[in-house]
Amino acid sequence: MRLVEGAMSPADPAGVEAWAAGRLSVLRRATVREHPAGSALWTRLPLIDMAVHLPWLRERLLRAGGTVEERVVPDLTAVDAPVVVNCTGLGARDLVADRTVRPVRGQLVVVENPGLRTWLVSTAPDGETAYLFPQPGRLLLGGTAEDGVWSLEPDPAQAAAIVRRCAALRPEVAGARILEHRVGLRPARPAVRLERQTLPDGRAVIHNYGHGGAGVTVAWGCAEEAAALAASS
Repeated sequence: MRLVEGAMSPADPAGVEAWAAGRLSVLRRATVREHPAGSALWTRLPLIDMAVHLPWLRERLLRAGGTVEERVVPDLTAVDAPVVVNCTGLGARDLVADRTVRPVRGQLVVVENPGLRTWLVSTAPDGETAYLFPQPGRLLLGGTAEDGVWSLEPDPAQAAAIVRRCAALRPEVAGARILEHRVGLRPARPAVRLERQTLPDGRAVIHNYGHGGAGVTVAWGCAEEAAALAASS
C-alpha cells in the first residue's frame, strides 16, 4: 500500500469534509490542470496493488499457521472444520442458493506508465467513469461496471472507449503501449451478508460475502466482525 495524491470528481466538499475531518492530511479543491473535466477534490488516499496485496495476505495467513487447500465444496456441511466461514463471493449463488448475489463486470486496460505519479477518478453526468491508477511499472485505466454481466472476455470496443476517456483527461495516455487487458466480476448484493447461522449438525457458519467493488475498503472491518461472530459460537 502506498499513499498517493490524486483528484476525484464529482465530489461534494461539504460531504467529504464531514467524514474526512482529521483523517485526510491533504484535502482541497483540485486545479484545472489537476482535473481538467470540472470541479474536483484533491486528496491523498491509499493505493493498493492487488497483484502484490493478495499474495501478501496469503503469506501472512501461512506465517500465522494457516493452510490453503483448493477443492470443490458442494455443500457447507462437507467442510471439516468446527466453524465454517463462507467467503465465496459469487459462488454463494449456488453454494447457499443466494440468488441475490450478482456479478458487476469490470474491465481495465493496463498500459506502460508515461510518467503519471497521481491518480484520477472522474464520473461523467451520464454515469461513465474514467480512472487512472499508477502502479509500479504500469498504469491501470478503467473502467466499467456492468450489472449482471458474466463474461470474462475483454471487449475491444470497451477497451478503446476506456483509453479514449482516460486520454481526454491525460492526453499522454493516448500513445501508451498496452500491456494487457483485465476483466473481473465484483460479487455484488443488495447488502453485504455478514451473519451467523447454525448448520444441521450444530456447527456455526459465518457468512461474509457480497462486498461488490468495496472488498478492500471493508475487508478488515468485516473480518473483525466475522471473527467476533465465530468466537461467540
